[in-house]
Amino acid sequence: MAIKRIGLDVGDTVVRVAEVEFANKNAVAVGNGTLTAFAQVALPRGSVQSGEVVDVGVVASAIKKAMGDSGATTKEVTVGVGSESVIVRELELPEIPMDQMRTSLPFQVQDMLPMSPSEAMLDFYPTGQRESESSSVLRGIMVAAPKTTVSQNLLAVEGAGLRPIGVDLNGFALIRSQMTPELAAANVAFVDVGARLAHVVIVQGGQPRLVRTVSGGGQEVTDAIAAALHIDQQEAEEVKRRMGLGQAPNRELQPAQDAISAGTRVLVEAIRNTFVYYSSNNPGEAIERVVITGGGAHLPGFGQYLASATRLAVSYGNAFARVSLSKKLAGETMRGQEARVPVAVGLAFGEVS
Repeated sequence: MAIKRIGLDVGDTVVRVAEVEFANKNAVAVGNGTLTAFAQVALPRGSVQSGEVVDVGVVASAIKKAMGDSGATTKEVTVGVGSESVIVRELELPEIPMDQMRTSLPFQVQDMLPMSPSEAMLDFYPTGQRESESSSVLRGIMVAAPKTTVSQNLLAVEGAGLRPIGVDLNGFALIRSQMTPELAAANVAFVDVGARLAHVVIVQGGQPRLVRTVSGGGQEVTDAIAAALHIDQQEAEEVKRRMGLGQAPNRELQPAQDAISAGTRVLVEAIRNTFVYYSSNNPGEAIERVVITGGGAHLPGFGQYLASATRLAVSYGNAFARVSLSKKLAGETMRGQEARVPVAVGLAFGEVS
């Protein structure tokens, strides 16, 4: 029996919905699927800020329009979270049944949080296991999302007439949609550059080891160009895409080139520092390659810049690595989206209890 799931990615500037059909219920988390519906709708400026919903009504309207435009046939959605306020840490805990693990989690991680455990939604995703001298130890990723952040997202979803069946971390969705056997066999850094935030997920053997959200993205560069040249957003976006990280064609556009270079340098430095932090804490587990996605990663020259700064091979990712396209989406509809929409597709793969 086929089952359909929808991934809902709420970014700073756009809402994306992706409906994936799986062969049966058991395939939701582990199998491949068919992308049966997709749509994206631009958000008014300021309605979402750094991954957090500010104007619930406006975002709900955008979600509703995206659902209508997509032609999706189910109302059940998994919504992503990925703001800087979400705490993600790798840690080891004594191995106990997962239901007991989640019950005891607030007491075990309270000293790690900048908030009270009662103010956060907590979860633990096991990624490995080892034997210590006296007991079995479970390694995994702890996620702590402020309840206020999650509730705003859920209010927008429900305001659009949908039923949220799960909340997932954008970083997990990022790798879930792209994880091929080839990538699972390597140490890979996935980097998704959005409008104002970049998600960095370092994966070893197919399992996440480090998840970070860093400031910086394509919209911030556009804003800087608009301010430097005293032009509107649309013109600034066109200038950014035309110039990229190359040389300014004339003196009048030098301020724009300076803005592009400065914004990109800050973002790449934050990404590189994340890689350095991981390497220093995991000797012998060097990152072997970098996979980039997101609208901000399509700035001309960005991949080369990141490769030079990190001395690693950099390539574009593929959000459709685990899905085939339905007939209505094949061809021009999704052309060029392969490295732009991994989070929305990956959210549809999230485990649903």
